[in-house]
Formats: sequence, C-alpha cells, structure tokens
Amino acid sequence: MKKWGLRNSGFLLRPAFMLLTALLTLYFLFSPVFAHVPVFGGEGKSLEEAIFVEDPLKSRVLYGQLSGGGDVRYYSFEMEEGERILLQLIVPVEPGARDFPNLVLMGPGLLSEEGSGEAAELPEPVEIPEGNGAVAVPGSRPKSATYEGFSPSAFYSLARLDLEAPESGTYYAAVNSPPGGGNYGVVLGYLESFSLKEWLLIPLDQIRIYRWEGQSLFFIFTPLLLTLAMGFLIILRTKADLVDYDPGRWSGALAGLLFLGTGISFLFQMLVSLSKSAYTPEIIITLFLAFANLGLGAAAIFLSLKGKVYGKERTRDPLYFLVLGMGGFLLWAGWIVGPVLAFEAGLLAWGRKE
Repeated sequence: MKKWGLRNSGFLLRPAFMLLTALLTLYFLFSPVFAHVPVFGGEGKSLEEAIFVEDPLKSRVLYGQLSGGGDVRYYSFEMEEGERILLQLIVPVEPGARDFPNLVLMGPGLLSEEGSGEAAELPEPVEIPEGNGAVAVPGSRPKSATYEGFSPSAFYSLARLDLEAPESGTYYAAVNSPPGGGNYGVVLGYLESFSLKEWLLIPLDQIRIYRWEGQSLFFIFTPLLLTLAMGFLIILRTKADLVDYDPGRWSGALAGLLFLGTGISFLFQMLVSLSKSAYTPEIIITLFLAFANLGLGAAAIFLSLKGKVYGKERTRDPLYFLVLGMGGFLLWAGWIVGPVLAFEAGLLAWGRKE
C-alpha cells in the first residue's frame, strides 16, 4: 500500500497550477477594465511648458505637487470634435481642514456653462490661450474618501468634468495651487488599457503612490521587512541543513518570502486605506491580489524547501517555478525581484534535473 504524502504532491500541484494559470489569464484580461495607468513627473508650470498627454482617451492618473499659492500646473492634449473629455481632480486624504485646488479646462469652443458641476470663476493665476473658452470647477472635499482596490489606496475626489469636445484642437487642463500647496492627481480619459510595460511596472508605481499619500519608505516596507525577518528565522530553525541546499532553493525560498511580503502588504495597505475611506466592493480586488500573492509565496517556499522524500531525492519540476514567476509579474507580487528569483530557481532546477 502506497503511503500518501509529499511523494504524491504532484497529483495536487498540477491541477492547482492549471487553475492558477487560468485565474492569471482571466485577471490579466479583465482587470485593466477597472484600473488607471499612473503617471509621474513633468513640470508644466506655464502654457508653453504644458505637459503633453498622448492618447487622452486612455485612462491615466497624472500625479503632481503644487508648491504654494499662485502655483499652477498645465496639461495639453489633442481632441477631435465630439470626442469625450473626462477629467477628475483628486488629492490624498490628509487630516484637518484645508483649501483645495480648482480644476480648469480650456479649449476651442468651450463656454462657461458647459461641463458638469457648478461653474466657478477662473482663478487669476491660470493663463487662458487666446481665442479659447474655459470651464472651472471648484475643488470641494466630499463627505467620504474613495477607496481604490488595485493600489490599494484612498483619496478625495474634488472635481469632475465630463463633456464632448465642441471643436477639434488643442485643449488644456490646469490645476491651481491652494495657499499651502500639496499633492494632487489629474485623472484624464476613460478607456482602461495597459501596455505590458505599464502593467509590469505597477509595483514601483505603487510605492510612488504611497509616497504621494505621505507615507514614509519605512512605513511602506514594514510588512515586507517583518515577513523576511520572521521567514528566515522560521526556515533556519526548522531546516538546519538549508545551507547545504543548492542556490536554486535559496532563490525559490527568497522569492516565496517576497511574494508573502507583498500579500501581507496588500492587506496592510487595505486596512490603512479603509481607516480613511468607506467600504466598497473594490475590497474584493485587493483581497484577490493579497491571497493570490500569499498563495504564490506558499507554493514557492514549499517547492524550494522540500528536499528528500522517504530517503529519495525529489526532482522539482522547473515549470512550476516558471509559472510562479509569471504569476508574480502579472499579480504584482514580490516587487519585481520575487518573480526574477522564481525564474532563476526554475532555470537552476532545470539545469539540475536528471
């Protein structure tokens, strides 16, 4: 009678990885429908230096910072007559009352009564191109902050404009500074799509978003640092012969810890954001990402640290590590380093496979 145990773990691992692959495919295909592309950088302190935005129909968040009263940031984009212009102004959730910036749209054929929201007088520092009309919407803090499930994060949505371009030409969006300055984000466009590069670099953008919110690097990486510390302690206490393992096992184990760290970070940031915002169905997105990351981490550690089974050396299937690495990239696990280490573990396992 055969003994059921790790020897038959492949019976469970193969369908589990097939399910993971299917989930990754569905997630990669459908999640861009709900997410915005984050964009950082640029000056745009005058009309002549306005930050040009290509493809203004594509949904993106343009993050920036205003230094103080009188400071303005300009963005420019080309629109065809009848195309939809969707603009939104957001700011991070900060304690205490404060003045908020205004959102201004300028372009050919615009009239002050167009757009949504209550029209406001144009702020004096804002330059208006000759021959163009303008619409201004005052920044007003809503009763509750909005929760965003992909980062996860929380922000106030201050102003919104949604209208059709009355004429073809160059349009400008401007954000004027409140007296004290502060961080802001301009949401432009409504078609949700990502390039592969934009998708893969989301983990780095997440760090910048948390910095935009006012978090310190130590605070951001605390869950990961605690996970790595505790993980190494547990591994070294339960696997005294780990130092005798090949580098592939170390790569796989470290990839697993990084995956676990990002999963815990998702949960940590979710709790931080929910403490500042209302509950929303987007929590499901965060929970999916968090538990998927935790699953990737557990699988990588399991495959890396199980050495001999009933006195025989178990051959590790390198394909598992390659799937884990791909999953890490698509699910933003391990802050890019984790998936690279998983690929390395798979390649090293492939080279040693008999």
